Amino acid sequence: MRLKIWGKGLLKIIWAIFAILLVGLSFPQIYGMKCYSVMSGSMSPDLPVGSAIYVKEKEPEKVEKGEIITFITEQGRTMITHRVAENNKEKQFFVTKGDSNQCQDTKPVKWENLQGTVVFCIPFAGYVLNFIGSRTGKIATVFFLFAIYLATEIFEGQIKRRVR
Repeated sequence: MRLKIWGKGLLKIIWAIFAILLVGLSFPQIYGMKCYSVMSGSMSPDLPVGSAIYVKEKEPEKVEKGEIITFITEQGRTMITHRVAENNKEKQFFVTKGDSNQCQDTKPVKWENLQGTVVFCIPFAGYVLNFIGSRTGKIATVFFLFAIYLATEIFEGQIKRRVR
């Protein structure tokens, strides 16, 4: 009997952790932030590989030297997050550099390519986001939720039968 009650409590804890993760990872998006995963070590140690970063739009002329920005490359295929070394307000571009890189980036970043500034970072959460965003991750998440739901129903059904 105690094992079944313990199992039911464990399942409730798993539900709660899963709910907290989902809300925690998606809550900032309600406030207009975009979420990206850090895929390289160019900004280590401030933004470790596998982190989730939350980026909020900011007017380019208000971006200060030293802020971390996310921008899209000229080809429009890749997002990059680096620190601003210079904001040239006359020519409307940023000079950027990854914290772990030896040199500044070779191409200046046009203001129109700015996605925003990094507001905060959650280490390792990028791995979770990448997995959940994949086809396999979506299927696994649905099966996981269904399995937890079934296990909860089974435990509750067995406890109700014993009580009668």
